Amino acid sequence: MAKKEPQVLRLKITLGHVDPAPWREIEIRSDKTLPHLHDAIQAAFLWNDMHLWDFEIGDRKYQMKSEEFWIEPMFGPPLMEVTTKRLDFFLNSKVPPVIYTYDFGDDWVHRVELVSKRSVEPNELQPRFVAGQWATPPEDIGGPPMYEVFKEARADKNHAEHEWAKEGGYVDWDHIEIHADAIAEQFSKLQKQKIRRTSHWVRER
Repeated sequence: MAKKEPQVLRLKITLGHVDPAPWREIEIRSDKTLPHLHDAIQAAFLWNDMHLWDFEIGDRKYQMKSEEFWIEPMFGPPLMEVTTKRLDFFLNSKVPPVIYTYDFGDDWVHRVELVSKRSVEPNELQPRFVAGQWATPPEDIGGPPMYEVFKEARADKNHAEHEWAKEGGYVDWDHIEIHADAIAEQFSKLQKQKIRRTSHWVRER
């Protein structure tokens, strides 16, 4: 089988169970791996990379193998090692559903969809942020149900949880503000990396 030439994938990532659903479009090379996609999603949504995460691709689930956190499921297909899975599966004629889950507990579930693919241009910097809409929920807010409470309470000074909501989000949090400059800065850091950094939760243990 002929080796597939690397291409630039344009992906749309949509945060589920939130209305309106925050979304981001990014570009990333197909010869990168799932951990590189994780890094790009973290940058696009300005998550803090402080929690466990995994990818579900069709009927396979991919996680970072660790003696402390690796637990084989009793039922269903076995867990796969995430670091060896390249993104060139997006070049197949039929791409299975791709789900990225961040923070087991809050369970921020992102749907990843292929928008388009193109040839790699000489000397272009990747990955790249393209577009997006709606703010990312604050970290550790309690998942989608508590995010709805957070938005209501933050907007209503008479709400019983207003003070909690003010403290729960960053100072300039706004539902329509995605902080594109901060996202661009995070992608600039990814573009300059020679070696992929390790997630915070791994370094701290």
